[in-house]
Amino acid sequence: MQALLIDSSIYIFKSYFSLPEKWHAEDSQHSTHAVYGFTNFLLDLLKKQQPNYIFCAFDESLQTGFRHQLCPEYKINRELPDEALAFQLNACRQLCRVLGITEMASNQYEADDLLGAMAKEVRKAGMQPVIITRDKDLTQIIQEGDLYWDIGKSQPKNYKQLEQDLGVGCHQMADYLALVGDSSDSIAGVPGVGPKTARELLSWMPSIEHIIENSDQLGDLPIRGAAKLSDKIADNQEQLLLSRQLATIVTDIDEIPSCDNIQWQGVYQDAFALFADEMGFADIFTSRSAQLRQRQFKGVSAS
Repeated sequence: MQALLIDSSIYIFKSYFSLPEKWHAEDSQHSTHAVYGFTNFLLDLLKKQQPNYIFCAFDESLQTGFRHQLCPEYKINRELPDEALAFQLNACRQLCRVLGITEMASNQYEADDLLGAMAKEVRKAGMQPVIITRDKDLTQIIQEGDLYWDIGKSQPKNYKQLEQDLGVGCHQMADYLALVGDSSDSIAGVPGVGPKTARELLSWMPSIEHIIENSDQLGDLPIRGAAKLSDKIADNQEQLLLSRQLATIVTDIDEIPSCDNIQWQGVYQDAFALFADEMGFADIFTSRSAQLRQRQFKGVSAS
């Protein structure tokens, strides 16, 4: 049994930046093009995959999460959503609810953390987590038996396939990001350590702690520029540990729902129809949502 765990923002922003502002909310007249794209995405996913378990994670912790308390510069390059974008993000959460999909956001944890914690719950229940995203940061939560699926770009990939693509172990991704930095999240890396050096270094030493503890041996490694690595690591040790902490996805979250609570409930047809009217979609999605409702009832009668 699989559980689809969706990194919602990725697919909302894909629509936000690619679709025309063709649809508008009935009351506020805010554009709803991102909501339209996310609706299309979810309906297509529900039809093709027919999931028994599905969960959407959202980000609500910009400037309030625990990582900002650790480092005020974390994601300092990210602007808070304006009123129009915030409207669409909230509408996408409402969309999940009328489609019978469990959704969650937190002012302390990021969507990545929620997905990591939910994946842990799914594994404990003996099911297979399928992480639906295109964010490489999330590869760090992939374990043997899990799947990582960048929909529209590739087929679902397992642990070994991802490691071949990444050049490091999935469990080493936070260490890798700490070494090279992550400009999209304003996470500093070690100056002078690029992707190739980081991959080679992690092939010899499995973690940041191991690298720091054995920094006096770095000069002996068969890595280009190895002679200077000891000084680079020593000069940036504190920042390196902080960066790794910022890049590490948290998987222990008390508020995460149980697997029973992420069972797909089927489309609430009347609520969805009202939602579509409010978003300015009229009856564009009516037949597709009705087909899902029929499928739900057939499943119930068959059981």
